[in-house]
Amino acid sequence: MLQTLLARDNLMCGYGTGLDPSVDLKHSGQTGTGSRPTIFFGPERDALSLITKQVGSLILLRPKKLKDFDTKLYILSFAANNDQVSDVWKEAHAKYSGQIFPKGKWLELEARESHLQPDADVYKQTFHIANATANTWEAKAKVSIGGLIWDNALQEDIHLEGCEDFDCWFLHWHKPEIGAAHLLQATHVDEQAGNLTSYKGDTFFTVSASQDLRPCPLAFGEAGWNQQKHFAYNRFGDILHALISRDDILGFHYSANVKDPQTWLPLDSHATEAIGQTDGLAVWSINPKQTFSISYKLNRHIDEARKPYVTDFELSKKNVIAADNSWLKEKKPAPDYLSEKAKNIYTRTLLTLKQMQDPGGGIIAAPEFHYNFTHCGGYGYCWGRDAGFISYAMDVCGLHKESADFYRYMARCQSEDGSFLHRHDMSGNLGASWGLLQPDETGSVVYGIWQHVDLSKNSELAIELKDTIVKACDWLASSKHPFDPDLPIPGHDLWEERVGVHYYAVASMAAGIDAGIKISQLVGWETPQSWLDSRDSLVKLMHSERFIGSDSKGQAIFARSILRNIDHKTKQDLESRGASTVTQNSPAGRPLHYLDQDYVVDISQLGAGYPYDMFDFSSKGDEWDQLIEQVNEQLWRPGAGGVGRYESDYYRDGNPWMLATVWLGLAAQQRGKTEIAKKCWQWTLDHCSPEGLLSEQIDPKTGKPSWVMPLTWSHAMYALAVHQFSREVTQ
Repeated sequence: MLQTLLARDNLMCGYGTGLDPSVDLKHSGQTGTGSRPTIFFGPERDALSLITKQVGSLILLRPKKLKDFDTKLYILSFAANNDQVSDVWKEAHAKYSGQIFPKGKWLELEARESHLQPDADVYKQTFHIANATANTWEAKAKVSIGGLIWDNALQEDIHLEGCEDFDCWFLHWHKPEIGAAHLLQATHVDEQAGNLTSYKGDTFFTVSASQDLRPCPLAFGEAGWNQQKHFAYNRFGDILHALISRDDILGFHYSANVKDPQTWLPLDSHATEAIGQTDGLAVWSINPKQTFSISYKLNRHIDEARKPYVTDFELSKKNVIAADNSWLKEKKPAPDYLSEKAKNIYTRTLLTLKQMQDPGGGIIAAPEFHYNFTHCGGYGYCWGRDAGFISYAMDVCGLHKESADFYRYMARCQSEDGSFLHRHDMSGNLGASWGLLQPDETGSVVYGIWQHVDLSKNSELAIELKDTIVKACDWLASSKHPFDPDLPIPGHDLWEERVGVHYYAVASMAAGIDAGIKISQLVGWETPQSWLDSRDSLVKLMHSERFIGSDSKGQAIFARSILRNIDHKTKQDLESRGASTVTQNSPAGRPLHYLDQDYVVDISQLGAGYPYDMFDFSSKGDEWDQLIEQVNEQLWRPGAGGVGRYESDYYRDGNPWMLATVWLGLAAQQRGKTEIAKKCWQWTLDHCSPEGLLSEQIDPKTGKPSWVMPLTWSHAMYALAVHQFSREVTQ
């Protein structure tokens, strides 16, 4: 999982462990490993805008005073380096350590401090050498790194302490995967500019170093033709040899007294240009007595990439702080009575919502972090459902321009029939899907448009998006079940795991049509009778016995789904246990089987009350209160606490979800259940990351963030809680 994120304009960078997510789970809750820039995206935020996810960096130190049989070279390695490449480097070091420079040392760096500024996208980390022996230079050494994005570049300010008695080099390696692909890439080393650039199309990713407002000398660069089995990272052994070969020949005493050594390494590049499958490596000569900068820049043309890039980190820092502070001042502040911690998380939440929105208006669910897709279907897309909650939170917090931009983007995503299908990239193209039709998404988009119009008083947007709204509401009102006309169209549920007519989807569809009615009444459009009739029938269905029944003890039970698709074997098993099933033939004549009612307790059932407000508490208030109690009792996880999505949730072992916990709290407060709301609020505060970020899930064994972080929906729910929880709940 990513530990933190920086994003601005067209560049987004994730800091993580560099591990595959399935392996990374084993490290959940551990500290000391630290994080480094491990994944870059641009020029858009979505999964298809990947630049690279394979990155590595080292600091190489050679003592200025050399003596026979003393350690001649120290290699400082960051824990987040690409695993495969790191293993190759370690093997090369082990080989040459015994043959060429006795007692060579490979030293692992671990993070001791990690701080993401609450009110600006400025990140700082401090690394120490792991397991350093007391009273040695290693115990005193420290690497401090500041990070920010400005001028479409991740700029890192690196300061070394305790390394003044060494010659120093910084090594960077990456493998480009521009456009989430590994073919038809190009990598180029520009010795004169001191740059390493990988590019494809109009995306140029340039890495460079500067110090004292001048480019650092490029000591060595290599571009690898991977399809020819030539990998730039394999030159590491040659680099080690080059660093000390002169000392062996001329003598350590002689070398230690050279006043003006050459900055370039006595090593020939096998290639400075490569195409196809490529990787690139660069080594810069650094003065360890001065702070230096490493920049990872997104350029749009080769002419930009070929220019030396020099950064004034402190000036960029002032620009970032000024820009973020100016933006935040225009937004709705947190209530004064909140704790300082809660306020800081809220400020970070606002910036996170901003980070997650592409310049084109789309909002990603989370930064993509798992490209093998063995454990999930990917997060770097826009879901209408997630973004419906997110844009609602934006409007509650005063991010009205951002919300309006999102709905203009959604208009580009709308299907011809008026629906909004599964998920889209930041250009509005339909993303790869495993649950194409999810009826709640169309409802949540129109509901969100109304919230924007109402909260921002921006009726002009409704007029601008009239065709979008009318088409969506017509679809919501007219889409029916293929063999039961009393039901709306079936589809995947919001968790994208089962097909049927879902309570949450019915509530969302009703809320969407109701929103369309309110918009039409506000701006003076004629309201179709079909909208009124359909909304009323959906609300009636929500309160009918098809969804609300009672158990053997007379307690209310809510069906999560009706006419849920099942296979033939499941149908036989359920019937043998007394469950009611239905079989109908498809248009092609194939028998289709359905479970009449699925009574699994699911957090999403609360959506009918919050946020959609489609439930009639006056007629069914007792039943609703019982549902809240059931969710609290059945889904609150033992041990670490927090709320799971639903009973028998096997995804990621049924971990508690941040958004589900806040959801229960908001629904509980709506019914005056203050103690439940308090419990949910406090748990959320307690399980936020040190950087102020909210994950999707929490590891129940460690209580630490798990899986994907930051999750935009989690932050949206927190923002809503800040403004919608009462003072009594948050104290």
